[in-house]
Amino acid sequence: MNERKLKKLPWILLFFGIVCISISAFFVKKASVNGISVSFYRVFFAALFILPFYIRVKSKDMNLKGICLSLLGGMFFAFELVFWNTAVIVSNTTFPTLIVNLSSVWVGIGAMILFREKLNRFHWTGNIIAILGVAMIIGINNILHMKIDTGFVFSIIASIFLALYVLSVKEVRQKNSTIQVVFFTFLGCTITLLICCIATGSALYGFSLPSWAYLLCLGLITQVGGYFSINYALGYIDSSTVSILTLLQPILTAVFAVIVLNEVFTVYHIIGGVLVLAGLVIALLFKNNGHHMKSISKTDNIQ
Repeated sequence: MNERKLKKLPWILLFFGIVCISISAFFVKKASVNGISVSFYRVFFAALFILPFYIRVKSKDMNLKGICLSLLGGMFFAFELVFWNTAVIVSNTTFPTLIVNLSSVWVGIGAMILFREKLNRFHWTGNIIAILGVAMIIGINNILHMKIDTGFVFSIIASIFLALYVLSVKEVRQKNSTIQVVFFTFLGCTITLLICCIATGSALYGFSLPSWAYLLCLGLITQVGGYFSINYALGYIDSSTVSILTLLQPILTAVFAVIVLNEVFTVYHIIGGVLVLAGLVIALLFKNNGHHMKSISKTDNIQ
Protein backbone atom coordinates (compact mmCIF):
# COMPACT_ATOMS: atom_id res chain seq x y z
CA MET A 1 0.00 0.00 0.00
CA ASN A 2 1.53 3.35 -1.07
CA GLU A 3 1.94 6.39 1.17
CA ARG A 4 -1.03 8.24 -0.29
CA LYS A 5 -3.39 5.35 0.42
CA LEU A 6 -2.00 5.03 3.95
CA LYS A 7 -2.85 8.69 4.61
CA LYS A 8 -6.42 8.10 3.44
CA LEU A 9 -6.91 4.95 5.52
CA PRO A 10 -7.62 6.70 8.88
CA TRP A 11 -10.26 8.89 7.22
CA ILE A 12 -11.85 5.90 5.51
CA LEU A 13 -11.95 3.97 8.79
CA LEU A 14 -13.31 7.01 10.64
CA PHE A 15 -16.30 7.32 8.32
CA PHE A 16 -16.70 3.54 8.30
CA GLY A 17 -16.85 3.61 12.10
CA ILE A 18 -19.40 6.44 12.08
CA VAL A 19 -21.61 4.48 9.67
CA CYS A 20 -21.29 1.37 11.88
CA ILE A 21 -22.54 3.18 14.95
CA SER A 22 -25.19 5.07 12.95
CA ILE A 23 -27.02 1.85 12.09
CA SER A 24 -26.88 0.44 15.63
CA ALA A 25 -30.39 1.68 16.41
CA PHE A 26 -31.66 -0.22 13.37
CA PHE A 27 -30.20 -3.47 14.71
CA VAL A 28 -31.74 -2.78 18.13
CA LYS A 29 -35.18 -2.21 16.59
CA LYS A 30 -35.05 -5.26 14.32
CA ALA A 31 -33.75 -7.65 16.99
CA SER A 32 -37.17 -7.54 18.72
CA VAL A 33 -35.56 -8.26 22.10
CA ASN A 34 -35.88 -6.18 25.28
CA GLY A 35 -33.32 -3.46 26.02
CA ILE A 36 -31.38 -5.37 28.69
CA SER A 37 -30.98 -8.54 26.63
CA VAL A 38 -29.96 -6.53 23.57
CA SER A 39 -27.36 -4.69 25.63
CA PHE A 40 -25.93 -7.93 27.05
CA TYR A 41 -25.42 -9.65 23.72
CA ARG A 42 -24.08 -6.52 22.07
CA VAL A 43 -21.19 -6.43 24.54
CA PHE A 44 -20.92 -10.20 25.08
CA PHE A 45 -20.27 -10.91 21.39
CA ALA A 46 -17.82 -7.99 21.22
CA ALA A 47 -15.95 -9.22 24.32
CA LEU A 48 -15.62 -12.73 22.86
CA PHE A 49 -14.20 -11.25 19.66
CA ILE A 50 -11.70 -9.09 21.53
CA LEU A 51 -10.50 -11.73 24.03
CA PRO A 52 -7.93 -13.49 21.78
CA PHE A 53 -6.50 -10.14 20.68
CA TYR A 54 -6.15 -9.04 24.30
CA ILE A 55 -4.33 -12.27 25.19
CA ARG A 56 -2.01 -11.91 22.20
CA VAL A 57 -1.08 -8.23 22.21
CA LYS A 58 -1.02 -7.19 25.88
CA SER A 59 2.48 -5.93 26.68
CA LYS A 60 2.11 -5.51 30.42
CA ASP A 61 -0.51 -6.08 33.05
CA MET A 62 -2.64 -3.16 34.19
CA ASN A 63 -2.36 -2.18 37.84
CA LEU A 64 -5.26 -2.87 40.19
CA LYS A 65 -6.48 0.75 40.10
CA GLY A 66 -6.62 0.72 36.30
CA ILE A 67 -8.51 -2.57 36.24
CA CYS A 68 -11.02 -1.37 38.85
CA LEU A 69 -11.65 1.91 37.04
CA SER A 70 -12.10 0.08 33.74
CA LEU A 71 -14.55 -2.35 35.34
CA LEU A 72 -16.39 0.61 36.90
CA GLY A 73 -16.48 2.31 33.50
CA GLY A 74 -17.92 -0.91 32.08
CA MET A 75 -20.68 -0.84 34.69
CA PHE A 76 -21.59 2.74 33.73
CA PHE A 77 -21.47 1.85 30.04
CA ALA A 78 -23.78 -1.12 30.71
CA PHE A 79 -26.47 1.14 32.20
CA GLU A 80 -25.98 3.62 29.34
CA LEU A 81 -26.67 0.82 26.85
CA VAL A 82 -29.74 -0.40 28.75
CA PHE A 83 -31.36 3.04 28.86
CA TRP A 84 -30.37 3.95 25.30
CA ASN A 85 -31.51 0.65 23.80
CA THR A 86 -34.80 0.85 25.69
CA ALA A 87 -35.29 4.44 24.49
CA VAL A 88 -34.79 3.30 20.89
CA ILE A 89 -37.27 0.44 21.36
CA VAL A 90 -40.03 2.54 22.97
CA SER A 91 -39.65 5.68 20.82
CA ASN A 92 -37.70 5.96 17.57
CA THR A 93 -34.14 5.49 16.35
CA THR A 94 -33.06 9.09 15.80
CA PHE A 95 -33.79 11.15 18.91
CA PRO A 96 -32.17 8.84 21.49
CA THR A 97 -29.08 8.78 19.26
CA LEU A 98 -29.12 12.58 19.14
CA ILE A 99 -29.86 13.25 22.81
CA VAL A 100 -27.24 10.84 24.15
CA ASN A 101 -24.64 13.23 22.71
CA LEU A 102 -25.55 15.55 25.58
CA SER A 103 -23.03 13.44 27.49
CA SER A 104 -20.50 16.12 26.48
CA VAL A 105 -22.44 18.59 28.66
CA TRP A 106 -22.21 16.32 31.71
CA VAL A 107 -18.58 15.45 30.91
CA GLY A 108 -17.73 19.14 30.91
CA ILE A 109 -19.36 19.66 34.30
CA GLY A 110 -17.73 16.52 35.70
CA ALA A 111 -14.30 17.48 34.37
CA MET A 112 -14.65 20.91 35.93
CA ILE A 113 -15.49 19.38 39.33
CA LEU A 114 -13.21 16.33 39.33
CA PHE A 115 -10.23 17.48 37.24
CA ARG A 116 -10.54 21.26 37.67
CA GLU A 117 -10.75 21.89 33.94
CA LYS A 118 -11.62 25.45 32.99
CA LEU A 119 -14.49 25.86 30.55
CA ASN A 120 -15.02 29.15 28.77
CA ARG A 121 -18.19 30.98 27.73
CA PHE A 122 -18.21 29.36 24.28
CA HIS A 123 -18.46 25.91 25.84
CA TRP A 124 -21.38 26.90 28.06
CA THR A 125 -23.07 28.83 25.23
CA GLY A 126 -22.87 25.76 23.02
CA ASN A 127 -24.32 23.58 25.75
CA ILE A 128 -27.21 25.99 26.33
CA ILE A 129 -28.00 26.00 22.59
CA ALA A 130 -27.94 22.18 22.57
CA ILE A 131 -30.28 21.98 25.55
CA LEU A 132 -32.67 24.47 23.90
CA GLY A 133 -32.64 22.19 20.87
CA VAL A 134 -33.62 19.24 23.05
CA ALA A 135 -36.43 21.32 24.57
CA MET A 136 -37.73 22.12 21.07
CA ILE A 137 -37.67 18.44 20.11
CA ILE A 138 -39.59 17.44 23.25
CA GLY A 139 -41.96 20.42 22.94
CA ILE A 140 -42.20 23.33 25.37
CA ASN A 141 -45.85 22.54 26.20
CA ASN A 142 -44.97 18.93 26.95
CA ILE A 143 -42.20 20.10 29.29
CA LEU A 144 -44.48 22.59 31.08
CA HIS A 145 -47.17 19.94 31.56
CA MET A 146 -44.63 17.21 32.41
CA LYS A 147 -45.74 15.13 29.41
CA ILE A 148 -42.27 14.00 28.48
CA ASP A 149 -41.98 10.80 26.48
CA THR A 150 -40.34 7.88 28.29
CA GLY A 151 -37.88 7.52 25.44
CA PHE A 152 -36.56 11.06 25.99
CA VAL A 153 -36.20 10.53 29.73
CA PHE A 154 -34.28 7.30 29.16
CA SER A 155 -32.10 9.03 26.54
CA ILE A 156 -31.09 11.76 28.97
CA ILE A 157 -30.36 9.18 31.68
CA ALA A 158 -28.26 7.28 29.12
CA SER A 159 -26.28 10.44 28.36
CA ILE A 160 -25.47 10.85 32.08
CA PHE A 161 -24.23 7.26 32.36
CA LEU A 162 -22.16 7.73 29.19
CA ALA A 163 -20.55 10.78 30.77
CA LEU A 164 -19.78 8.78 33.94
CA TYR A 165 -18.15 6.13 31.74
CA VAL A 166 -16.02 8.73 29.96
CA LEU A 167 -14.90 10.34 33.22
CA SER A 168 -14.12 7.02 34.92
CA VAL A 169 -11.74 5.79 32.19
CA LYS A 170 -10.12 9.17 31.45
CA GLU A 171 -6.83 8.60 33.27
CA VAL A 172 -6.73 4.85 32.58
CA ARG A 173 -6.76 5.47 28.82
CA GLN A 174 -3.70 7.71 29.08
CA LYS A 175 -1.59 5.08 30.86
CA ASN A 176 -2.66 1.83 29.17
CA SER A 177 -3.23 0.49 25.68
CA THR A 178 -6.66 0.72 24.10
CA ILE A 179 -7.04 -3.05 23.92
CA GLN A 180 -6.40 -3.42 27.67
CA VAL A 181 -8.90 -0.75 28.66
CA VAL A 182 -11.48 -2.02 26.18
CA PHE A 183 -11.15 -5.61 27.40
CA PHE A 184 -11.73 -4.80 31.06
CA THR A 185 -14.43 -2.25 30.20
CA PHE A 186 -16.30 -4.84 28.14
CA LEU A 187 -15.77 -7.42 30.89
CA GLY A 188 -17.29 -5.12 33.52
CA CYS A 189 -20.10 -4.27 31.13
CA THR A 190 -20.85 -7.93 30.34
CA ILE A 191 -20.90 -8.96 34.02
CA THR A 192 -23.17 -6.03 34.94
CA LEU A 193 -25.60 -6.79 32.12
CA LEU A 194 -25.68 -10.50 32.94
CA ILE A 195 -26.64 -9.65 36.53
CA CYS A 196 -29.31 -7.24 35.21
CA CYS A 197 -30.72 -9.93 32.92
CA ILE A 198 -30.94 -12.46 35.76
CA ALA A 199 -32.37 -9.90 38.23
CA THR A 200 -35.08 -8.71 35.83
CA GLY A 201 -35.84 -12.08 34.28
CA SER A 202 -34.81 -10.84 30.84
CA ALA A 203 -34.50 -13.65 28.31
CA LEU A 204 -31.04 -14.93 27.37
CA TYR A 205 -32.17 -17.56 24.89
CA GLY A 206 -35.16 -18.68 22.86
CA PHE A 207 -34.82 -15.91 20.27
CA SER A 208 -35.61 -16.36 16.59
CA LEU A 209 -32.82 -16.84 14.06
CA PRO A 210 -33.22 -13.28 12.66
CA SER A 211 -32.99 -11.88 16.22
CA TRP A 212 -29.71 -13.75 16.82
CA ALA A 213 -28.41 -12.40 13.49
CA TYR A 214 -29.23 -8.80 14.44
CA LEU A 215 -27.69 -9.25 17.91
CA LEU A 216 -24.52 -10.61 16.31
CA CYS A 217 -24.42 -7.67 13.89
CA LEU A 218 -24.86 -5.29 16.81
CA GLY A 219 -21.90 -6.81 18.63
CA LEU A 220 -19.51 -7.22 15.71
CA ILE A 221 -20.44 -4.36 13.37
CA THR A 222 -21.42 -1.63 15.85
CA GLN A 223 -19.45 -2.44 18.98
CA VAL A 224 -16.29 -3.88 17.41
CA GLY A 225 -16.29 -2.32 13.93
CA GLY A 226 -17.43 1.14 15.04
CA TYR A 227 -15.41 1.27 18.25
CA PHE A 228 -12.06 0.18 16.84
CA SER A 229 -12.32 2.02 13.53
CA ILE A 230 -12.82 5.32 15.35
CA ASN A 231 -10.07 4.52 17.86
CA TYR A 232 -7.67 3.71 15.01
CA ALA A 233 -8.52 7.01 13.30
CA LEU A 234 -7.79 8.88 16.54
CA GLY A 235 -4.18 7.77 16.27
CA TYR A 236 -3.80 9.84 13.09
CA ILE A 237 -6.54 12.50 13.10
CA ASP A 238 -6.93 15.35 15.59
CA SER A 239 -9.30 14.34 18.40
CA SER A 240 -11.41 17.50 18.10
CA THR A 241 -11.96 16.79 14.40
CA VAL A 242 -13.02 13.23 15.20
CA SER A 243 -15.34 14.41 17.99
CA ILE A 244 -17.10 16.85 15.65
CA LEU A 245 -17.34 14.39 12.75
CA THR A 246 -18.89 11.75 15.00
CA LEU A 247 -21.81 14.18 15.35
CA LEU A 248 -22.70 13.02 11.84
CA GLN A 249 -23.98 9.89 13.55
CA PRO A 250 -27.50 11.13 14.43
CA ILE A 251 -27.82 12.72 10.96
CA LEU A 252 -27.02 9.42 9.25
CA THR A 253 -29.30 7.62 11.70
CA ALA A 254 -32.14 10.01 10.80
CA VAL A 255 -31.61 9.51 7.05
CA PHE A 256 -31.51 5.75 7.54
CA ALA A 257 -34.65 5.86 9.71
CA VAL A 258 -36.61 7.80 7.08
CA ILE A 259 -35.54 5.55 4.20
CA VAL A 260 -35.64 2.12 5.88
CA LEU A 261 -37.97 2.49 8.88
CA ASN A 262 -40.34 5.14 7.42
CA GLU A 263 -39.99 7.41 10.46
CA VAL A 264 -41.45 10.92 10.14
CA PHE A 265 -40.14 14.17 11.65
CA THR A 266 -41.83 17.53 12.11
CA VAL A 267 -40.26 20.92 11.33
CA TYR A 268 -39.76 21.46 15.08
CA HIS A 269 -37.92 18.16 15.34
CA ILE A 270 -35.59 19.13 12.51
CA ILE A 271 -34.92 22.64 13.90
CA GLY A 272 -34.34 21.19 17.36
CA GLY A 273 -31.94 18.61 15.98
CA VAL A 274 -29.99 21.28 14.12
CA LEU A 275 -29.75 23.37 17.32
CA VAL A 276 -28.45 20.38 19.30
CA LEU A 277 -25.76 19.62 16.73
CA ALA A 278 -24.82 23.31 16.33
CA GLY A 279 -24.52 23.74 20.09
CA LEU A 280 -22.33 20.67 20.44
CA VAL A 281 -20.07 21.80 17.58
CA ILE A 282 -19.62 25.23 19.23
CA ALA A 283 -18.87 23.59 22.58
CA LEU A 284 -16.29 21.25 21.04
CA LEU A 285 -14.62 23.81 18.77
CA PHE A 286 -14.21 26.57 21.34
CA LYS A 287 -13.93 24.58 24.56
CA ASN A 288 -10.49 25.87 25.48
CA ASN A 289 -10.26 29.57 24.61
CA GLY A 290 -10.99 29.07 20.94
CA HIS A 291 -8.44 26.31 20.45
CA HIS A 292 -9.22 22.72 19.53
CA MET A 293 -10.40 20.70 22.47
CA LYS A 294 -8.19 18.17 24.15
CA SER A 295 -10.45 15.15 24.15
CA ILE A 296 -11.32 13.60 27.49
CA SER A 297 -12.31 10.37 25.84
CA LYS A 298 -11.63 8.81 22.49
CA THR A 299 -15.08 7.27 22.23
CA ASP A 300 -17.52 9.82 23.61
CA ASN A 301 -20.26 9.00 21.08
CA ILE A 302 -20.04 5.28 20.55
CA GLN A 303 -23.58 4.00 20.24
